Amino acid sequence: MMARLLMVIAAATVAMAARGDDAAVRATLQRAFPKSPIQGITKTPVPGVLEAAIDGQVFYITEDGRYLLGGPLIDAKANRNLTEVRLEQINAIPFNSLPLDWAFKRVKGTGARRIAIFEDPDCPFCKALEQTLAGMDNLTVYVFLYPIEQLHPDAVAKSRAIWCAKDRAKAWNEAMHTGLAPTASANCDNPIAKIADFAKRHRITGTPTTILEDGRRVIGAVSRAELETQLQRAAKR
Repeated sequence: MMARLLMVIAAATVAMAARGDDAAVRATLQRAFPKSPIQGITKTPVPGVLEAAIDGQVFYITEDGRYLLGGPLIDAKANRNLTEVRLEQINAIPFNSLPLDWAFKRVKGTGARRIAIFEDPDCPFCKALEQTLAGMDNLTVYVFLYPIEQLHPDAVAKSRAIWCAKDRAKAWNEAMHTGLAPTASANCDNPIAKIADFAKRHRITGTPTTILEDGRRVIGAVSRAELETQLQRAAKR
């Protein structure tokens, strides 16, 4: 009877300590990131070190809440960047959750592979990515017009004009190659503001940002070889 009582007391003590450590960890994170939500706290392969997902980023914190570390955390034996893997997971956007009604679609070949891209008509990196896409086949591309007004003051008006054009894909191609927007009226209902709100909520801060079919995002004007590699990875999931 006494042995059982001691076991119960020991278990209760461990549970209380665990709750205390969790409170200390959360207190440290809240002090360090007072305006950012904690997305989750999980264990890592490193004893005594936890992973904290904060506003789309990954940090590491000791179980007592005393030490807070930045990444990356690398498994040297497996030659694997664990932080990079977790960032892909944390920032993934399920493809089926994308509001595709707010995008216009372009189909190349069979269109078997799907990507969605947040693009700005005045973004030079978007134009570079468009050159890459021109040489690819069997691809369905959903374009979300996401003008970054702080960088490109004319991009909002161009985006509206492209959306209001009779043939949006044609208007987009012309704008990307000539820099000119359609001359027709740009007063139709458009999703530009809603896209910007969606991008903000999902921490899409730059263009181009490509969403693969497995939800992972690719940022910037990557090469054709890199994009093909990412498409193959997405197809395996």
